[in-house]
Amino acid sequence: MEIYFYRGGQAPGPLNMAKDEYLMEESRKGGVHLRLYDWCCPTVTIGFSQPVSKALDLEHLEREGIPFVRRLTGGKAVLHHNEITYAVSSREPLFFSNPSPYYPYLLVSEALSLFLESLGLEVKLSNQQYGEFSRQEIACFSFPGRWEIKVKGRKLVSGAMKKKRDVFMIHGTIPINYIREKIAMATRTPLSLLEKSFYSLSEVLDELPTKEEMIEGILKAFSHKFRARVVEAELPEEPVRALERKYSSREWNYRRV
Repeated sequence: MEIYFYRGGQAPGPLNMAKDEYLMEESRKGGVHLRLYDWCCPTVTIGFSQPVSKALDLEHLEREGIPFVRRLTGGKAVLHHNEITYAVSSREPLFFSNPSPYYPYLLVSEALSLFLESLGLEVKLSNQQYGEFSRQEIACFSFPGRWEIKVKGRKLVSGAMKKKRDVFMIHGTIPINYIREKIAMATRTPLSLLEKSFYSLSEVLDELPTKEEMIEGILKAFSHKFRARVVEAELPEEPVRALERKYSSREWNYRRV
């Protein structure tokens, strides 16, 4: 089995989401498809089903010049800044060998855990249910979902999943240095909740690796977890640009007000 790796670089929200959606279609060819990327500016993504007016403080975002885009996956709002963002997609039978709908998420979290352990961190996978938090429009990093990664009792990695027939796509974030006040203001989330709910890598590591070192570490962890070789790949430009128009449209982003 191969891991097809797409080196993402920095891009605006609509283009990043378009690439993630097309990644899901590419993965129908087989193998594991992994994209690691960044953002050209602080950007909020909201879950597929979230109502914009409840999930975000739109007046604050407009004042600060922070754009937002609706994701294909579910979950809660994320303010992306100073992080490594990942997208993983596959149709390989391995990910569907367990009847649990969360099984692909578990395997991806185990791969990411190998990377974090290589940095000297002691990680645990949350088995918590969303409970009351799932009914609130608060930031994603307010609470750990099932099979999300925790360090020292707090959430460290977030993610959300989309399944489409026989293929899945998971994307999420590994925060390097998040500013909680910015998340709180953008998502109407109590700062007091965010101060005790998650860590960034800068808070749990004495010395931060470079982003390139982290990318190489993630690739090594995925290769080890799935016993697969890494092959660099590129997404075709034309169909991705067509999807970018969708994610730039008011019709998509305001589909739930």
